[in-house]
Parts: sequence; structure tokens; C-alpha cells
Amino acid sequence: MKVTNSEYACLSSFLIRSLFFGPAIYSILHFALQDGWISIIVSFILSFIPLIIYYKLLNCNPNDNIVSLNNKLGLIGKIINTILTAFVIFHASLILWNLTNFIYSQFLFQTPLIVIAIIISFGIFYISIKNLTTIARTGTVFFIISTILYFIAALSLISKCDLNGLKPIFNSGIMSILKGSFSSLGLNIFPLFIILIIPKNNIKNNNKIISSFFKVYIFRYLCMLSVLVICVAILGIELTNLYQYPEYHILKTINIANFFQRVESVLSVQWIFDAVMSIALCLYYVKESITKTFNLKNKFNLINIICIISILIIANYIFTSNTVAETFYKNIYPFLTSIFFLIIPLIILIIVKVKKT
Repeated sequence: MKVTNSEYACLSSFLIRSLFFGPAIYSILHFALQDGWISIIVSFILSFIPLIIYYKLLNCNPNDNIVSLNNKLGLIGKIINTILTAFVIFHASLILWNLTNFIYSQFLFQTPLIVIAIIISFGIFYISIKNLTTIARTGTVFFIISTILYFIAALSLISKCDLNGLKPIFNSGIMSILKGSFSSLGLNIFPLFIILIIPKNNIKNNNKIISSFFKVYIFRYLCMLSVLVICVAILGIELTNLYQYPEYHILKTINIANFFQRVESVLSVQWIFDAVMSIALCLYYVKESITKTFNLKNKFNLINIICIISILIIANYIFTSNTVAETFYKNIYPFLTSIFFLIIPLIILIIVKVKKT
């Protein structure tokens, strides 16, 4: 089962944006206010640190994914795999909670959250039981649709922007900008670690990975930057911070020739694609990790079923209110992702390099 380098890049892009709508944009603007766009730029510069670590892990042994690479470290490697697998399940649960909460608050406010989550999970489960090639091709189609919807939204909103809303610059202070940058790294960049479940030799034309990846990576960063700028430029920083999903509310202002109106429901599908594909990738990671670490066979997709049920339960009971969720995403989760998706991978890289010398 192989994927092309462009499909690999597309899959990576979903991990970047899975928590941007809602948690990330709220956290960035909470800390940096109208300087949030500067936080995005700073996080882009700092993101090369984890990207270098991930790239070196990808190249440690082209035949190994991150799980099989850890297994070669013996017992400590199996322990690391178990810890990372548990955290990936937790990460998928947070994405599912954010998605179900978005659908509940904006579309189906009379439907219980668990019902929405179960319906979404059927689609995610169906994707996750397919092989990697099918997942990658599905992701590419979703990426193309998401890109088209993004350009429709951006071009429709750009005339409504008032860049005076971004002034004064550096009003929030350097530390606030750095806190916003750390939130962006923790919620959008560190989860890219999950894509290491695909070995380098499972990627066609893997000598072009960097080129394909960075084209998509830079595009996704520009998308996040533009969304944040447009939100503040249209709504203002006070109103933007008031909404839980400001990027959805600005879509309500779209009016094309007094004919195309109330298109926010269609354009918001791009965020649903981001979340669904990210959770599917998390499930693929967990399935590969469990089967390789404990030498199990995934008969009747039993592992997928257990994982999706676990994700559903965690997502349904993890937060008692939106306030608790916002506080967690803003103050706690970036630190957790930095530990599990940055520090632990760095330790793995050091151990692997030391064993080779």
C-alpha cells in the first residue's frame, strides 16, 4: 500500500487544521488580540523545529514507521508506543468533541451531542477500515473540495475587510504574541507527528516529499493567517473574541449579487472534512500501533470498533461545558501536545541516533 507524495502532503494538511476552527483561533486571539496574525507568522518560523525532528524520524529507517521504529528499542519502545497510542486516542476525542459541538451549536441544537457524534463516527469508521491508499485518495478529494470552498469564501469576504481593525500593532505585547504562537504550535503543528505512521518507503517518489509537503504546508498556513485576519477585519477583535466559532459567523455575511446568500452551511463543510480525516488518520495510527506493538491481528476490525467507541465515550464526557473546554484548549492542551508530540519524539530520535553510533 503506497501513497503519492502529494497525497501524503494532503493528509498532513488535515492534521494542521483539525483544531484550528474554534480552539486554535480562539486561543490565539485571546492571548494576542489583534496581533494574532503576528502570532501565526511567528509560529510558522518556530514550526521548523518540530518539522526537522519529524523529518529526521521519517528518515531514520525508510522501511519503518514511528511504531516499528520504537519497537526496535525493546521494552522502552513498546512503553513509548503505548503512551503515544493512548494520547492519539485522546487527541482524536478532542477533535470529535470540537466537531460535534460545532454542529450542535450551529445546526442541530435540539439534537443530543452523543447522537451527532455517533452519526459522524459511522463515516469515520468506514474510512478507517479501508487501506492506506483509499484513505489517502479520499483525503485528496476532500482537500480539493476544501480548497475550492476556501477560495469561494475568501474572495467573497475580502471586500468587506477593514484592516484598521488590526491596529494598533504590537498593542498586546511580545509575551502575549509568543503565547498565541505557542497555542498555534500546540494545536496545529505538533499533531503532524501522527503522519509518521506512514513509512517513507510507502510513499511514491519520496525524494520529492519536502517539495510537495511545503507547498501544501505554506498554503495551509496562509489559509489560517487569512482566516484570522478576515475575522478581525470584519468583526473587530471584541466581537471576534465573543464568538466561539467566529470563522463561521463571518460566512453569514456573504452575499453574492443578492442571489447567493446563507451559504455558510455549505462553506463550513471544509472544517468537517478536516476533522473527519484527522480522526480517521488517528484511528489508522492507533490500529497500526496496537497490531505492531502487541503482535495482534485486527480480526473483524475489532481494534477499530473498540477505538471508535473509546473516542466516542471520551468525547461525550470530557468537558462539562464550553467554558471548561475553552480553558483546557487554551491553557493546558498546547503543553500536553508539546510533551507527547515534540519532547517524546525528540527523545526517540536521540535514542535511535545513539544506538546507531
